[in-house]
Amino acid sequence: MASPHSNNQKPDILVGQTPECDFSDLQQGIDALATLPEELSKTIFILDGEYHGQVISRLSNVTITGVGSVRLTAGHGALEVLPSGEERGTFRTATCFIEGENVRLTNLTIENTAGPGKQAGQAVALFNNASNATVTNCRLLGYQDTLCTGPLPPFQKDGTPFVSPIEKEISYSCQIYRNCYISGTIDFIFGGAEAWFDHCQIHSRASEQGYITAASTPEGQETGFEFHNCYLTADDGVTNVFLGRPWRPFAKTTFKHCRLGDHIAPCGWDNWDNPANETTTDYREIDSTPDTTTLRPDWITTAESND
Repeated sequence: MASPHSNNQKPDILVGQTPECDFSDLQQGIDALATLPEELSKTIFILDGEYHGQVISRLSNVTITGVGSVRLTAGHGALEVLPSGEERGTFRTATCFIEGENVRLTNLTIENTAGPGKQAGQAVALFNNASNATVTNCRLLGYQDTLCTGPLPPFQKDGTPFVSPIEKEISYSCQIYRNCYISGTIDFIFGGAEAWFDHCQIHSRASEQGYITAASTPEGQETGFEFHNCYLTADDGVTNVFLGRPWRPFAKTTFKHCRLGDHIAPCGWDNWDNPANETTTDYREIDSTPDTTTLRPDWITTAESND
């Protein structure tokens, strides 16, 4: 396989298990492209196959595209004990971690196989800390905390700093998810990004109780999570799933023109055991199908659109 050098590394590479590929391992390819100027456009094509192990990319202006059926898998959970004796923690579990600017992921399955939260703790599939990112035709699979959208809050709720792979702190991130399938159980779409989900299937897996979103929208940010024309589905027998609860007080989440399965709890939303959150969150439903918004509490905004 290729041995990268900064003076001759090409910006377009092919990853796969066949001899004509530049690299057999995605991380090797990412590390090779990291020797190039940040402003240069870069492309990684990944051939059909399953690729095991955590992936960390800090590349800017990069497109990573799967050709055929491409699956990135790892199985780390927050409760895993590291050789140091400490627990891994949520933000070091991600199968794929990305940061940088202008990042595009296309036609990939990214899965955390650690298992349900009761046995593994939180287990992130994609930790998207890029300041501008588009994810298209991807499958993000996990249980608790499947998709983390940066930025993280300044501190954990107990006031201690987060332990994570983040090297480039950001205060704002714009993310777009198009035609994606995202599965999980609890808080499986969470974080502080301004994130737009367009024609995505949001699938709740079996759990005693489920929460789809847990936004931590920074105070003063105009929007948080926006779900447009999305389809909310669930495993057979799943009930009592909430559309969201606030990871931080100023959480913003909107579902517009979305089809909601009968697994959604009648009240729709949860205040995370803190009534004060009801005065600071901004939760909206616009033209839900079926229209069950009459059952929502009065701190939720429901409406019909004019478009």
